[in-house]
Amino acid sequence: MSTRSELQFSDQRTDAVRSIELISSGKGWCNVVPGVVDDVADLKVNVFGLWVNQGVAVASFVTSAPRHGEILPSSLGVLHSQGRLAVERITILLGGAPFTLRQNHSQRGLLFDVPVDASATKVLDVMCTMTASLCDYSMTGSWRMDLYVR
Repeated sequence: MSTRSELQFSDQRTDAVRSIELISSGKGWCNVVPGVVDDVADLKVNVFGLWVNQGVAVASFVTSAPRHGEILPSSLGVLHSQGRLAVERITILLGGAPFTLRQNHSQRGLLFDVPVDASATKVLDVMCTMTASLCDYSMTGSWRMDLYVR
């Protein structure tokens, strides 16, 4: 069972970083969505998972609980509507983060493996950079984090 909470943030990201630190040892996941001027829903994969509906880009950080005492990498997914991205653009969006690209799909977006030693600040920076850069709407300068703690 998970507990959901919501956090709004902009330039002051201390609470958002703490939230990622809270779940980093396999205790949950979070979604980060940029605030937009118009009332637009978050992107979601349709029921059949074949194509993306219209909406605002969403970054999801999912942590894995240790297995047999071994700490496992987490994953970061970014659902967006801009199709398959060039490797050069992905590299720029990562801003030097050592995340390994696992998927660059035209409809399902990007999927990265996040090393166990990645800082919460770096994870949040990448989530915000990617959702802002891949957002098709005018942004307000703030983000919403939906936090799910197991």
